[in-house]
Amino acid sequence: MEQQESNNKKKIGVIVTFISLIVTVIIFEYFKINKENNYFIVIELSAITIFLLSFIFAFVKTGLWKFTHKPLKELDEREIALTSKSLRYAYSIFTVTALIFLLIFAIMKIQIDMVLVVSLIIFAHLLPASVIALSEKSENNY
Repeated sequence: MEQQESNNKKKIGVIVTFISLIVTVIIFEYFKINKENNYFIVIELSAITIFLLSFIFAFVKTGLWKFTHKPLKELDEREIALTSKSLRYAYSIFTVTALIFLLIFAIMKIQIDMVLVVSLIIFAHLLPASVIALSEKSENNY
């Protein structure tokens, strides 16, 4: 029961992390177009703070970050299979997502800026651990 609650909190943390990353990009893009940015800094810093806090909670404190960044020599067969599966799913998701973003930006003739590029890099880096967190059963321990 306690493990299930921990898994649910981890999943919520992962979702909050991605939502705050998306909100950060949307807010930046909105205020880039709409130059009335009186509250831009406060809103943007709030989104970044939520992202950082949820990242620490969902990835660092749970061990997901460390697990997905271990050298293969330190993993057993089950962990290698789990990591391999998560990488396949994660990079498939990333490829489709990045191409959709690029297509939308090209159609709308919006210049791609560093905030989007950095966000996509962060997204790609977080995806393997996120796939593990969102698909894990209560018996997974890493």
